[in-house]
Amino acid sequence: MTPSRPIFEQGVRLGDTQGKYVQFENGRFQTDDKEVVEKLEKLPTFGVDFWRISEESAQTTPKDKSQQNTESDLESLTKAELLALAKEKKIEVEEGLPKAEIIERLKTQ
Repeated sequence: MTPSRPIFEQGVRLGDTQGKYVQFENGRFQTDDKEVVEKLEKLPTFGVDFWRISEESAQTTPKDKSQQNTESDLESLTKAELLALAKEKKIEVEEGLPKAEIIERLKTQ
């Protein structure tokens, strides 16, 4: 969240300030610190590499989403969720494919 920075005095490096980091474990990070949440949500990779899960949606298991088979259900999923669903169903899908092509592959398998 905040990188460590060198401390200099009269041109001599004395050490580093302590940084503040978040550690994801098993793909999850949990915090009640609103400042950390705000900083994470402002990162350009938010919604791509990681996303927020509310208490309500955290109770929905991936198996529940894998049961969705209709096109409208697949359309409502994010690209990351579609990739996870394809992996779960052992359907080979490249991450660079557009969402529509991933949905098409999921429907045909």
